[in-house]
Amino acid sequence: MSTADHPDIASLLKGQLPVGSRVSVRGWVRTRRDSKAGLSFIHVHDGSCFDPIQVVAPAQLPNYESEIKRLTSGCAVIASGVLVQSQGQGQSVEVQADAVEECVGVPTVESAERV
Repeated sequence: MSTADHPDIASLLKGQLPVGSRVSVRGWVRTRRDSKAGLSFIHVHDGSCFDPIQVVAPAQLPNYESEIKRLTSGCAVIASGVLVQSQGQGQSVEVQADAVEECVGVPTVESAERV
């Protein structure tokens, strides 16, 4: 469900918020890959659509080594930053993160599926 403060991923991918908007994405990590350039690319989904949104997390974030590089598929996260035109293929927009936090205590996708 999308709200003014926390748009869902489907709304972002449909272009319902303009590029340059500050956004906070809440969801689960589908994949994470690290770049030699000092970035992590985190695909986050929230169930509002099939496609995830890419969150680009720079190594300069204070929790980069301790948390971001340890995120695995299914971890619940909140990523905040600026919505920008994607430089890569496969998506029109992405989030340039200035904060990514793991939501400890929130069930992972795998544990939620078992219930």
